[in-house]
Amino acid sequence: IFVYMKIYITRHSLTAWNEEKRLQGWKDSPLTKQGKEDALKLGEYMKTIHIDQVYSSPLLRAKSTARLIFKNENIIEDSRLKEMNFGDWEGKTTQWIYEHHPEELAKFWETPTYYTPPDAEPITDFHQRIEKSHIEIQQRMQQHQFKKALVITHGGVIKMFKLMTQKQPLDDILKMSAELGQLVSFKTNEQNQIIWEQQQ
Repeated sequence: IFVYMKIYITRHSLTAWNEEKRLQGWKDSPLTKQGKEDALKLGEYMKTIHIDQVYSSPLLRAKSTARLIFKNENIIEDSRLKEMNFGDWEGKTTQWIYEHHPEELAKFWETPTYYTPPDAEPITDFHQRIEKSHIEIQQRMQQHQFKKALVITHGGVIKMFKLMTQKQPLDDILKMSAELGQLVSFKTNEQNQIIWEQQQ
């Protein structure tokens, strides 16, 4: 018997560093007033969907978003769902990186498999941890016959999920979209095809 599974994914809400256009990576900044309001709105929408399990990155901006969406749910923290580590570029504005390291930024943007920022996480390592987390979430859902899960995470992670499920090359990761607070989902059909949907 085929039991479809659907995984909803959302990016954390707006933070102070998002407003300042700073790379966050493994560093953190608090949700803004707007960010908190957006998370509460998403929480109202999620009341219309029965979610069996909730997963979150342990970084504060994701955890805070998760707690505003689901106040009383058991939230499973998975360190593999953290954003990509951008090394020395974390906390810097994209403008600052462009002005001080234009060639390196261009290399990272065009071919991240060939260029890793100083002290950053190689994209192949990032890919491996996201893939392991994805496999485990699906296995747990199958084991418990869960139909729907929600993942609260980061832009880079969502782009990697899209890349993996659409079987695109790693160098295309920065061409993928992942808007703040936007809810997307994907499910597997009987032909084992992945179908992506934008929820709201």
